[in-house]
Amino acid sequence: MKNSIVNRIDDASGTSKTKILSKKAGGKKHYGNKNIYVLYTCIAIAVIIVAVAIAAAFSTYSRSFVASVGREKISVSEFMFFLEQEKNNMLDIAENPDPETFWDTAITGGEKAIDIAKRKTLENLQEFKIQLLKAREQKISLDKTEIEGVENIISSIIAQYNNSKSAANKAYKEYYGITLDEFKKIYKDYLLRNKFFSNEMESITVSEEEVEEYYNRFPDAFKDSSFRMNGQEAVWARHILVATMDLETGEKLPEDKITEAKKKAEELLERAKSGEDFAQLAKEYSEDTGSAEHGGDYVFGKGYMMPEFEDLSFSLEPGGVDMTETDYGYHIIKVEEKIEAGEPISLRCAKEYREFGVNGAKYAKYIERMEEWKKDSKYKVVKNESVYNSIR
Repeated sequence: MKNSIVNRIDDASGTSKTKILSKKAGGKKHYGNKNIYVLYTCIAIAVIIVAVAIAAAFSTYSRSFVASVGREKISVSEFMFFLEQEKNNMLDIAENPDPETFWDTAITGGEKAIDIAKRKTLENLQEFKIQLLKAREQKISLDKTEIEGVENIISSIIAQYNNSKSAANKAYKEYYGITLDEFKKIYKDYLLRNKFFSNEMESITVSEEEVEEYYNRFPDAFKDSSFRMNGQEAVWARHILVATMDLETGEKLPEDKITEAKKKAEELLERAKSGEDFAQLAKEYSEDTGSAEHGGDYVFGKGYMMPEFEDLSFSLEPGGVDMTETDYGYHIIKVEEKIEAGEPISLRCAKEYREFGVNGAKYAKYIERMEEWKKDSKYKVVKNESVYNSIR
């Protein structure tokens, strides 16, 4: 999806083992009375049949969930869905290694990649379930419009498969490991979690003076942005767009207008190289409405911007200024900082970049709350060990 000159590409400890308890039924061999013996034998057989049925039902039930967080169960399908997302994240971070061998590779402290993925998935699901439980405790629910929105999405998915729900189910089971109904439940839970998160964020107050404090205490809150995921290698860059297309219609401008645009871009490049305030130039001249008012800056990793824009931004050193051309037009780019993989943004960027600042500190406060919630015994993770260990 193209957005603001960007091609966007649409995160427990304290676990304990469950114990399966079973009772053995027994009976006397001799009763002194044949009829009584037969009666008790029939009763014993009936008890065994019922016990076997209960054991079978319990066995099926116990295989249906991976863990619990308080009174919330984590189903196998739900865990697998979240695990697939975590595995994709890890593959991206590892720069797409061979998945056939990667998951059995020991990568951190001797821990295999698949075990790291499972552990992180369980940690993520603990936080997800805590937020759902909190939402329900606060009587937060989806309204009619939101529920209708979910139904519309499901209907649109089915429509993609010739209006066949069975075909859609088969496809989703194949690609995502879940049925369409399971996807609908997860999606509703996401919406409910998001409502709770928004309410909590609105309730948090932070002053400008607290940004540095929370930056130092919770650096992970200052890693990812809209265009940087999983702490990937990134740059903080500003740009000025001089368009060579109609940004409303997407149509190319006439040749004389393109010539004028190039001349204007070259003049702005010279002004930027001569030391003029780049952010001010962007505010005055950039046609990228998504960033101009903020001084033209973005924090982004690879895979989010147009290739020409990305290549120049990652090749420039901090302070470097140059120009490139994309389908949108001419971009005069200045790199403010480069951010290594796994590292948070700098304190300066945390204070200046629009997605961070007070908002970053508010998110850090939210993380602080989450860490306290995770210590509460009513949100303890209890693994269904046999099921958890069987997942590879």
